[in-house]
Amino acid sequence: MKKIALSLLVLLGLSTTIYAGNYCADRKKNAAKAQAKTTLLDPGEDAYDISHLEFHLEIHDTSIYILPSNVITTARVTAATMSEYVFELSPALTIDSAKFNGAPATVTGAGPVRKIVPGTPLTAGSTFTAQIYYHGMPPTGGGFFNGITHTTSLGGTHMVFTVSDPWVALNWWPCKQSVLDQADSVDMFVTVPADVVDGSCGRLVNVDMTSTPGLWTYHWKTNYPIDYYLISIAIAKYSEYRSAVHYTGSTDTTLVQNFFMDTATFNPAYKANFDSVALMIDYFSTLVGRYPFWREKYGMCYTTLSGGMEHQTMTTIGVTNTTTIAHELMHQWFGDHVTYKSWRHMWLSEGFATYGENLFLQHFWGEAAATSLRQGFISQVISQPCGMTYVNDTTTSDSLFTRNQYPKAAMIINTLRYMAPNDDAFFNTLREYQSTYSFGNATTEDFKTIAETFYGFSLDTFFSQWIYGRGYPTYRANWNQVGSTVYVKLMQSQTCPSYTNHFSTPVEVHLRAGSLDTFIKVYNSIDTQVFSFDWSSTVTNVYLNTNARTLLRTLGTITKDASLGIGSIEKHNIKIQPNPAEDYWEIKDLPEDTGLALMDLEGRVIWKGIGGKNATRIPGEKLPSGNYLLRVANTSGTEHVTLTHW
Repeated sequence: MKKIALSLLVLLGLSTTIYAGNYCADRKKNAAKAQAKTTLLDPGEDAYDISHLEFHLEIHDTSIYILPSNVITTARVTAATMSEYVFELSPALTIDSAKFNGAPATVTGAGPVRKIVPGTPLTAGSTFTAQIYYHGMPPTGGGFFNGITHTTSLGGTHMVFTVSDPWVALNWWPCKQSVLDQADSVDMFVTVPADVVDGSCGRLVNVDMTSTPGLWTYHWKTNYPIDYYLISIAIAKYSEYRSAVHYTGSTDTTLVQNFFMDTATFNPAYKANFDSVALMIDYFSTLVGRYPFWREKYGMCYTTLSGGMEHQTMTTIGVTNTTTIAHELMHQWFGDHVTYKSWRHMWLSEGFATYGENLFLQHFWGEAAATSLRQGFISQVISQPCGMTYVNDTTTSDSLFTRNQYPKAAMIINTLRYMAPNDDAFFNTLREYQSTYSFGNATTEDFKTIAETFYGFSLDTFFSQWIYGRGYPTYRANWNQVGSTVYVKLMQSQTCPSYTNHFSTPVEVHLRAGSLDTFIKVYNSIDTQVFSFDWSSTVTNVYLNTNARTLLRTLGTITKDASLGIGSIEKHNIKIQPNPAEDYWEIKDLPEDTGLALMDLEGRVIWKGIGGKNATRIPGEKLPSGNYLLRVANTSGTEHVTLTHW
């Protein structure tokens, strides 16, 4: 959604960023005391569902003052009866008149909640139109969340642009601000001075340059469902810059329609970055499904906005680096195509958009660049030991837009990818999520259910700890090598243990022997856990999470402990057949009274038993396909063996 850039780095064209909202320590609120902004300012707004919006605006590029304008809302009654039509409009704006179903109507309400009383109450299923005529100077403020803003570029170009997120659409048009009520279509007519351009959502139908001397009227139309906060205008003396997306394996194309200002200096410097958009659209389409709005367009209006805002099919952007461009583009899938059901689940938008930066870098710049980005994400997150990705307090933009919904969520997504049985399971989850909730709304639980289908095991623990829990795991570790067996002991603690007292998580262990490196994925299911690996090379160093696969922090230096592994169960003496298995695994030749525990990858015990010299069967016929851990423990130590069920 909103990404606010502070400065640009030369390396890779990356940006050092903060995210809109509170970037200090999280407010440590008990979940039982969680606050929530009501979906709407008045429950009466839930009595109808919007089908169409038609804007007739006159705004000039030198001021946010709205000249006499009107907006027509066409909607269907969803309540049993509707005795009032309720909408929102800032009290700073003056309503001149109104029509309801074509007849003059009286608007009441001095605050942001406005009402029209129909002549007779409307019944469920009835369709109505409400036309509001208004004008005036919208409220002004500072920062990102103005509703409508006037600025000038460094070259002196005047511009006016809108950002309605999260609840400031009422600052420039009469609206219903509910993420659950998407307009089915929008016609946007914007009248501006001649030679001034308006960029908006959807396709440009027409530019009327003759009806009113000295004024041009732009007509944009979208036939895709759209949320209130994704509707936008951007007005300036722009130059249009077009290109096209050519989809891999298809003859279909999509228009890329950008609007830039001061192009004599802008294009030479930044043309290549914006030209890469078509490549990004095609690549993201191969990962998560065809660009949702491909029949209309994708474009960007360049402004002085300190970051970007993912208005549907027409991002408003104020920076030129490709990571921000990728972030706002990924929002077209996560946030625009599939919108969260409430602001509490906004990680499904911001987290995936931030993760889109990682996907972009992996593909176009290489794994080293993506790893560096993820390491930066971790650095941003670790300063908030009790950060929570699920949003308990949705009362202000400061509590909504924090690093917990951006880099922390992106690292949680990367962790989810790392623990997947394979990459196909991860990306199939994303594609199915897009398909299932296409042009609709979803929750965390909706996403989790789809992920479980492709992963083949429950993700209750993962989401409980990472999305609904707080903080992250920290690790101390030591290691030893006995012959060709390397032992690594992980000791996990948590940064917010009163909320989340353990993270069951994959961890990447990095073994180094001189110039040789190997990376091993282990599943840490208990606070203190010893893993062993067969590696004949002489280990010189051990590291954790070198490639920033997961969200964790290593405390201190990982040192050698000469006592580790002495007298422990030797992994190569554990005999398990068959593995992989369809119905059961069989283990034998163990010391008497060896404890056995079969666990899923989140550390939950599925089966317990006792092993010895004779064969012990471990049941698996009713288990989903996937990997499991067998804990083998006796007085000599504890070992973990990976079992695979077909």
